[in-house]
Amino acid sequence: MEHIIRKIRQIYPVSDEALQALQANMELRYYPKDTRIVQAGVTDRLVYFIEEGIARSVFHHNGEDTTTWFSQEGDVTFGMDSLYYQQPSVESVETLSDCKIYVIHIDKLNALYETYIDIANWGRILHQNVNKELSHMFVERLQLSPKERYEQFNRRYPGLINRVKLKYVAAFLGISIYTLSRVRAKK
Repeated sequence: MEHIIRKIRQIYPVSDEALQALQANMELRYYPKDTRIVQAGVTDRLVYFIEEGIARSVFHHNGEDTTTWFSQEGDVTFGMDSLYYQQPSVESVETLSDCKIYVIHIDKLNALYETYIDIANWGRILHQNVNKELSHMFVERLQLSPKERYEQFNRRYPGLINRVKLKYVAAFLGISIYTLSRVRAKK
């Protein structure tokens, strides 16, 4: 759990005791590339901690897929509506590479929040950070040129451009694959 622990502690100084309790409540799973670990339209009450690999959150609409988020080593992913509201997820989460993932049921994580204040604080700050990122990305789509969005993507996700399909990045940035290719060619 090296990547996961490092990322957790970048967000908040969680104690060894709390991390051991977290790990004791997790199950290790391996998912091959192109696996939907969260399915849109299905309620999934698991939280996925990525130790190795990459996943994307994707919204399916009228036969089109739009990537809404990327998760990689150390990150947490889940279906928000399922997790918080016990409703079917509106997005899918799919693996973009073979993944080694630790999973925990939300009920177990909630119990850890109640027992360990440092895990609760980590979760609170994690969600604050994600909310801030989502807000910034929304504004960027409205205000920045495709070139500027691409540059911001590379700052936000260093090296990820070389690990995922360009069509996913283009959809994430709200631009066409052709525009992304032109922006990249000018570099």
